[in-house]
Amino acid sequence: MGLIKTTGTFTGTSVDLPGLTGVNTSQIRWGQPAAPDGAVSGYDFVDYEMEANLGGREFPIGEFTHHNYPILLSGQSQFWVYLAIRVHFENGDFNHDFTVRLRHDETPNQGPHPNDVVKWEAIHEPETVFIDGNKYSVEITGFRKPGEKESKPNFDVPEGSKDTAYLYARFQRAAPQTS
Repeated sequence: MGLIKTTGTFTGTSVDLPGLTGVNTSQIRWGQPAAPDGAVSGYDFVDYEMEANLGGREFPIGEFTHHNYPILLSGQSQFWVYLAIRVHFENGDFNHDFTVRLRHDETPNQGPHPNDVVKWEAIHEPETVFIDGNKYSVEITGFRKPGEKESKPNFDVPEGSKDTAYLYARFQRAAPQTS
């Protein structure tokens, strides 16, 4: 198949968040630091280049980091962050664009589960692309941290830290139509 390269841009959030910066870039941040010299929370998407796998096996399409620091959000505990992903297929010299949404759960940093959670939300059917005249469905399968063997729809990050996972996808060839 050849190389594919992904790029990602955060296009916004579902609510007006205090301190929101980085819209239309690969690094989005929000919140007011809870401490005088504190950091703000947010996400990074690092562009990724890899050999595409068209045989139905999952492969990474980008590196995703969540920065989780004590912040003030004016009561917003759940919101969506929108990520536009462009996949460039080198051999065919074409692009496929799609937008995904990530649910962010901002926790009060106490209780049985104090970590913030990033959740991949499947909001539509798998995308369709045509490669070398063949039809493929493209599906984002979730997050996978280094060393993990399976993708998950979410990952959580302890307060006061950052963590990185890879966003994984799968290309599955559609069965040929019979006449």
